Amino acid sequence: MEVEWKVDKPIQVEGWKRIKAITREVSGMVDSADLIIDLGGGSGWFGTHLATKHPKARILSIDIVPRLGKPEVIHIKGSALDVPVKDGEADIVGANAILHHVPDHLDKCILEISRILKPGGLFLTQEPLANNPVASWTRGFVTTSAHEEGERPLSFETMEKSMKKNGLALEKVEYFFLTSYLMPHLVPRLPMKGLFRKIGLCMVKFDRSMLASFPKCRKYAAYVSIVARKN
Repeated sequence: MEVEWKVDKPIQVEGWKRIKAITREVSGMVDSADLIIDLGGGSGWFGTHLATKHPKARILSIDIVPRLGKPEVIHIKGSALDVPVKDGEADIVGANAILHHVPDHLDKCILEISRILKPGGLFLTQEPLANNPVASWTRGFVTTSAHEEGERPLSFETMEKSMKKNGLALEKVEYFFLTSYLMPHLVPRLPMKGLFRKIGLCMVKFDRSMLASFPKCRKYAAYVSIVARKN
């Protein structure tokens, strides 16, 4: 069953504000940057956030189907499995919800990211996770125009293992969403949207508290942000 992709903006903004803030923080974790890669970048918005502290950096958005968007971004056709960038050329590589599109070729993708990063360069990936019961059930029965055939969320452990294997050392990991991941998409379809929006915002706060207070809950998080540095 395919459904139209809808989003309740207030819940989306509240739920994702910390995730977006991390992107800008990563920009400040390198002293200088000449080249920033937005892998699978579409319009390149993720790359522009990564360039917040480096206004003179070149931003390359690499996508199989480039979509012209941000004027400050250079758009290049290319694959995450064969990145058209020289060895050790990138200061920062970002991949926003890209790794789960290549679940059977994860090592190849991570190896490419490691190859193009300078020693000490940063990689930021923000990804859906495999073990959230509600999200996993929904993905099994509902498809939307925002999802592609063949994508499959990975576990944190799978991504961690691939990064360590391919020369990337994890520096910062943050988890998001237990109960609230789907609320931005459910509320627009429900009656009494105002009431359910309040419930959704409370669920976001509940999730934050649980993930901060009870580390064992992180196994069931729906989303993760990982910062890794090239050895």
